[in-house]
Order: sequence, then C-alpha cells, then structure tokens
Amino acid sequence: MKLVDIIVSWSRKKRNRRCKILSLMLGALIYGVVIPITIVYASISLDKMFNLELGVKPYSTFIAVPLIASGLSFIFWAVWTQWNIGKGSPLPLAPTQKLVIKGPYAYCRNPMTFGAILYYLGLIIYVNSLTGLILVLIVSTIYALYIKLVEEKELELRFGKDYIEYKKRTPFLIPRP
Repeated sequence: MKLVDIIVSWSRKKRNRRCKILSLMLGALIYGVVIPITIVYASISLDKMFNLELGVKPYSTFIAVPLIASGLSFIFWAVWTQWNIGKGSPLPLAPTQKLVIKGPYAYCRNPMTFGAILYYLGLIIYVNSLTGLILVLIVSTIYALYIKLVEEKELELRFGKDYIEYKKRTPFLIPRP
C-alpha cells in the first residue's frame, strides 16, 4: 500500500466524539498555550539579553488587545466551522470528513493560521518585544511551509477537484472580502 493511500484512508476514517474532543484539546494546548508562551518567554529573554524593545510601550495595550481578540475570534470561528460543517477537528488526529468552504474558509483557506498569527503578534506587541516579531515571523513561515508542502497535498488527495477549484478562488492566508 502506498503512503498516499494510507494518508487518504486514515483521513477518511470516521472518529468518535471523544477522539474529536481530545484532538481539539490537544490543538488548543499546543497552538493556544505552548507555542505562544514559548514565543513570549523566549522573546522576553532575548530582548533582555540584547537590551532590545519594540518601542510601542505606551500604546501596546491599545494595539495588542484588538489583535489578540481578532486572532482568537478567527481561530474559534474556524474550529467551530470545522467541527459543525466538516465533522472533524483541525488536527489530523480527527480530520474533517467534508471539505469546508463556508464561514471563515470562504475568505481564506487558512483562517486558523491567520488567527494564530494575529494572536501571537498581539501577545508580542503587548510585551513590547522586538525579537518576538522575528520569532512570530519564523513560526508563521514554518506554518505556511507545512500547509503548502503537506496539508494542501493531502487535501487535494482527499477532496480532488473540489479542493483544487476552492484553492484557485480563495486566497491562501490573508482574508479577502
């Protein structure tokens, strides 16, 4: 059996509610807590080491709060849409069973990644970290590469021409009205 067949077979297998909930909890822990905390603490440490700061201190809260709120809103909306329409979760442990092109997915193909970037940027601006901007750029690049090199190929295999057509008409990351 080819690797492609294994991936498609794995993704088409229906998961029970418990598996989907565990997948959501694991995703929330990794992408909502572990990665942002790591970025924040690493950037604070690097800024102290090199005596740097972003320089938005008096305005950091006014800039950060809308970014964090917008980012989390996009993430929750995307997860809710995948759960209710796609009948799955964002993580490959319990992948969606249907191609999701509604909700935030009508505006961009990767609204969770877009939301995560806004969320991480908001946190970095809140702590006034210059090196944090670089770390968010690195993490964002890793996310984009993974999506392009792995996830999009897998979605093409699973959903075929429907995904290819969706990909042609919907932007990769930056939402379009």
